[in-house]
Amino acid sequence: MSYFDAAIKKAFPPQPPFPAYKFPVYTREVTVTKLVTTAYTPAGPGKLVPIAVRKVTTMGLVRTMRFQVAIWTRIAPVRPVRPPQTLLPHSTLAKPGSSPHKPSKGRRDFDPYGDFAFYIDIEGLGMMAFQKFDGIDVEIDQIEYKDSLDTHPHKRPGIHRFGNIKLTKGVIANKKLWDWIHTVMGGNIQRKNGSIHVLADTHDKNAPEITYNFYQAWPCKWSGLRLDGKGAGGLVEELELAVDYVARSK
Repeated sequence: MSYFDAAIKKAFPPQPPFPAYKFPVYTREVTVTKLVTTAYTPAGPGKLVPIAVRKVTTMGLVRTMRFQVAIWTRIAPVRPVRPPQTLLPHSTLAKPGSSPHKPSKGRRDFDPYGDFAFYIDIEGLGMMAFQKFDGIDVEIDQIEYKDSLDTHPHKRPGIHRFGNIKLTKGVIANKKLWDWIHTVMGGNIQRKNGSIHVLADTHDKNAPEITYNFYQAWPCKWSGLRLDGKGAGGLVEELELAVDYVARSK
């Protein structure tokens, strides 16, 4: 052996032999379960019921240096396998190309009501189809009071008042709204009660979804008859009602 080979061998000594493979044997009991139902339920896909207990024997490979060099570098990455669909929450088995969930019918519980389906019923005037309802306004006064040693005022609610209701309606041959405000103009105040009904998407007037009742209403403002020779719209009249109280009955 030359001096050069001896120097290389001294500087880079050979590695110690790799330890042998070890395969410890493990025995464990596994409970076999069965899925009772796969139908969709709000609580989940079904219920797992134990049906048998089996003994499973497995061997665990101890990863050594020889394993990493000789075997591990030759194994391709393995893609993670998705669990069966029946084990996923809110899922069930379905045929290819079909959805596992059944489509809902009509408005769902978390869908808001539309602002286009409504009708208003006024006492003595009957049911009318208004084009627009401006809404209900409630305001509560704040009463502030302060003692001599307080650094800030205290607040409590005072009287509450309801804003006026504004209605918009197309001008037709029926003039009941005009006769009502004309009667009030003559000094004869006729107070009427009424209801605002919010309908479902089916527009079923016999089964309203939401109902607000207003009481002691009388017309305080009327406007309409806006004409335009170049216009292409319909005539509308606007009526403003002063109300004393509003309550929701449904």
